Amino acid sequence: MRALLALATAGICTACAASTSSPDPDIAPTPTVATTRGVTATGGASTVIASAMNVDLDVRLVVTGTPDQAWTALTGVYQELGIPLSVNDAASKTIGNTGWRVRRSIGRVPAQRYLDCGSSGTIQNAETYQLTLSIVSNVKPNPRGGSIVTTALSGTGRNPITSSSADVRCVSTGDLELRIREMVERGIVR
Repeated sequence: MRALLALATAGICTACAASTSSPDPDIAPTPTVATTRGVTATGGASTVIASAMNVDLDVRLVVTGTPDQAWTALTGVYQELGIPLSVNDAASKTIGNTGWRVRRSIGRVPAQRYLDCGSSGTIQNAETYQLTLSIVSNVKPNPRGGSIVTTALSGTGRNPITSSSADVRCVSTGDLELRIREMVERGIVR
């Protein structure tokens, strides 16, 4: 059994990888880490189950304005989306919330469009679970002109109906990061 577990663990570890490629010149490379977990069952027969998921660490998108213009627009974006601020540092041009509790929607859009927290049957968990999110954006100058707006979105969800204290991990679909970029771009053009 231990030999089987050691062999399975070695196979799982070789499946881990990192990627930083991006086909779109307006999108800076985004580190993506592929993680794999192994689970063994005890009892009559040994079973190894492996599952994998990609975890986006942040999304970097190019906008046309200067960093100051993008920062001014970004503060308005967070206000328009209704995201209360727990981080607002003008010196480093970093804004967001690292412990926002929300349910069902983000900026009047169903949360399931922005997050994948798994599903319970036919209903997406992001639609019904109590979510605790970290949404943080940062503005930096782009060496090729304009600015780069980096947004990191992550979180967990918990079923508000059951007595379970187990959180499920939520990963970004990438749509909120794109919406923030589009809103910043519109704010710069005004």
